Amino acid sequence: MPIKISDKRFPIKLEPKQAANIFQAALKKKGHKYEIKKEDLYLTITPYWICFYDILINKTDKFSRISNQIALNSINNQINEKVIEIFKIAKPIVKENLEAPKTEQIQITIKKPIVSKEEAEKTITKYLIYKHNIINDQISLSGVEKIYVPNWKIRLDKYKLKIDAITGEVNNFETINKKEKTKMELIKEVFSDVKEEQKLNNYLKDFFTGIFDGIGFIFKEVVKNYKIILWILLITLLIYLIFL
Repeated sequence: MPIKISDKRFPIKLEPKQAANIFQAALKKKGHKYEIKKEDLYLTITPYWICFYDILINKTDKFSRISNQIALNSINNQINEKVIEIFKIAKPIVKENLEAPKTEQIQITIKKPIVSKEEAEKTITKYLIYKHNIINDQISLSGVEKIYVPNWKIRLDKYKLKIDAITGEVNNFETINKKEKTKMELIKEVFSDVKEEQKLNNYLKDFFTGIFDGIGFIFKEVVKNYKIILWILLITLLIYLIFL
């Protein structure tokens, strides 16, 4: 039986396998080794209240206007400005049947809104007042509507990660801490690199280049300051002969 949503939503374009690869690459970049499979993922369809806003600012008789969009999670009543980035990638549509993933092992959850439209407008207004240091009369909200956003999510031992199910660009990867490599891991990495012929050649090349550069530098300094060096040798010889 197909899953239905009667409101506007962003279509699912990112396949589970693609999402798994994005998660794994993000973790690897921070030094964490995880093997992410598509069966490890689950999909949540979350409703957001999204609207346009206009702010009229008057400073020293100079008027300026700020116009933009803003999104509020209708489950936790929190602003999420990243969601607006999805509009650059795709447009919300009304399409009843949800594009279910090809695998039946993935859990799909469609969340029901908790925050009403009126409550969302109040929260958004308070947020804009605080952010731009303005008063209520300077704000105008328009086009407030409920739009569902699909997210691929995964639970790990330390992290609960999510990405948008359109391209994966809207995510919370900043919560991943960079893992510092131990001394043993660094040594293993060096030996692993040395096993590769090309990298071994590069190591040897850099090693001998450093030695020859050092010898060349010393020789240039000797030639450049030969008079001083001769005086030093002469004085050293005289001291040696005196105390012989």
